[in-house]
Amino acid sequence: MLLESGMLTARLLVAWLLAAAPAGAAGQWTPTEIKRLERSYWLHASLGASLVKGYWAKDAPVGPLPTADQINHASKLLVEHYGANRLYLIYHNEISPSEFGSLLKLWRTACPRTVELVPTLVLRRYDKEQGQVFSTQEITEVCAIIKRELKPRTAAVYDVLPNRDQGAALDVLAREFVGKLVRVGIQPEEEIKQPFVGAVQDTWSGLCHGKTNEDWLSPGFGAETLRKWIAARNSQTKPVAWDLVAVAWDYSTTERGEYPGYDSILKNMPLPAGRNRLAARQTLNEADKKILAGFSSDLLILESNGRSANRDGREKAVYECLKRGEVYRGYFAEPLEEIASIYRALKAGNSP
Repeated sequence: MLLESGMLTARLLVAWLLAAAPAGAAGQWTPTEIKRLERSYWLHASLGASLVKGYWAKDAPVGPLPTADQINHASKLLVEHYGANRLYLIYHNEISPSEFGSLLKLWRTACPRTVELVPTLVLRRYDKEQGQVFSTQEITEVCAIIKRELKPRTAAVYDVLPNRDQGAALDVLAREFVGKLVRVGIQPEEEIKQPFVGAVQDTWSGLCHGKTNEDWLSPGFGAETLRKWIAARNSQTKPVAWDLVAVAWDYSTTERGEYPGYDSILKNMPLPAGRNRLAARQTLNEADKKILAGFSSDLLILESNGRSANRDGREKAVYECLKRGEVYRGYFAEPLEEIASIYRALKAGNSP
């Protein structure tokens, strides 16, 4: 009986968040304020020339760079269909600094000026050695190229592991981009420390926790976790954008969608339908206006999971779709389309 009562409560919460919450959020946020919120994606500037070199390994094969036409297609799709007003262009020394500079120029030409381009650098690899990606000479050269090609209002450091020493390269970035650095992929337990002035928070474990949305809203599951994270950031002073998720963990081995104990590109599944919308509404309802920068979403993880042969395969994964100017229709399409729908609503000044 208690279980049935709990499930009924969860159903009522789902109904309220899906139907009634927008009015509450609209009362809290004016259309102008909603339009100004960040709507961003993280993706490679090279659109996947290598997902390995400089990230998982010091050396690895590198494929062809995207053409101007392919970047034009990607830009148009990301802005118009996927609703972006900011793109975090990831670079981890997988191509030369000069090639990275050429791509930044192509992205800037392709994107409307209303879309902010944020050069986003990986400073430590994710292999066993966790070596530095850039030498001091290389990072100095990269900074000069970024300034020349973009003159950015913001630059970023990408890391989805907590509290890593970013090494000497961060010192260079801090000198070159004073008051402009954002940390992309910050973990919930991490403080936003100098030299960073803001962050994009990784929410994967919170948004994934729950097989159904009723599970997610139940005590001890994801919605409760998200609420704690929002409260913690509200008590700080630096702006945070919250990650919306397309790729979730494997739900096939647990009863109610608890963490299965692994993160596998062969087994990860799409986030349940409606989850991102619930999370976005909860965030709008509970986040301090002075702290909430907006929302973001990780296309790097979508590409790396989608490339798996038992998911999309490389030609049908999201980067190749972007290059062709085609909406992604692969294995993880439903949650990505939900994110796009949320972004289009925000762009129009509406609650998601």
